[in-house]
Amino acid sequence: MSGNDCPVCNEGFGSAGGLRDHAWEAHSACHYCGERVDGDERAALYRHWLVAHPEDLSRRDRSQAEDAVDTITFGDRLSNGGVGAAVRGLPRRAVLVGGGILTIGGVAAGGIALSNALGGVEEIETSEPGPVGNASVPDSPGDYDYAVMGSTDAAATVTYFGSWKCPVCARFGEEFMPTLVSEYVVPGDVRIEFRNLAYFGGDPFLGPDAPNAGQAGLAVWNTDPGSYWRFHEVVFRNQPPEAERWATPGEMEAFAAAAGVSDPGAIRSAVANDEYDEALRATGQRARQLGVSGTPTLLIGDSLVSPSNRQRTRNRIEAVIENA
Repeated sequence: MSGNDCPVCNEGFGSAGGLRDHAWEAHSACHYCGERVDGDERAALYRHWLVAHPEDLSRRDRSQAEDAVDTITFGDRLSNGGVGAAVRGLPRRAVLVGGGILTIGGVAAGGIALSNALGGVEEIETSEPGPVGNASVPDSPGDYDYAVMGSTDAAATVTYFGSWKCPVCARFGEEFMPTLVSEYVVPGDVRIEFRNLAYFGGDPFLGPDAPNAGQAGLAVWNTDPGSYWRFHEVVFRNQPPEAERWATPGEMEAFAAAAGVSDPGAIRSAVANDEYDEALRATGQRARQLGVSGTPTLLIGDSLVSPSNRQRTRNRIEAVIENA
């Protein structure tokens, strides 16, 4: 059987879309596994996809399902994926009590709604913002295509090529970037521009969901630039494991809400519709032209520097900034 053969009747199709529509319309079934889905509306099929096939969904199917389904309940997980899927979907704040379910912050016992989008980020840590989260943006942020912090009149610009999914970038954001902000950005000497490396060589960089995170970042910058650096800080502070496909439209919306972005729903929409794909690909092309081979990388003047927490590297970065 080929990749586009119906799992119910074995009829072949020229595209995944044709197979998907045939499986549902002819058999009321899922084209991934052939299981019959109870319910007359596609919402039932979308719930089945999200619970039974979270790792298998194409980007189109995932976006369509997440846009159509607001919540996934404990009952949805139980009926579509069994006990294992149901329990795995519980947020960490949910406690099993005497065969029932008690939720803190609560949903009625017996059925728990994962309101932040389908089993995604369950608890987002939002402690007081640090130097990065409190960073200022230029007076006319609309003049900048990519996120910027600092003064328009700064003497030097540091371009930071990073990836939302890169754990080293998360460490850099926690350990050294606050120092750069405090010592160079706040006094007005340096402006920092963040360029998300979502594509490398035309392919997604650090996972197929990496472009989604890049879309979200640019959406925040373009819709609520004053909240951008808080969003930047919150995402990296709560960054899930790199191997997970966590950057879904719903999860990016949840991060935006936690960071106080004015319209989190607009962030979800931008991700689902690939609104900033051209800008992301332009960053990938620019990185290749410069010789950027990984993240994090700082472009300071004509020099590329890979930051680390070692004092020797810090000293070098500070020296290059001073020269610039």
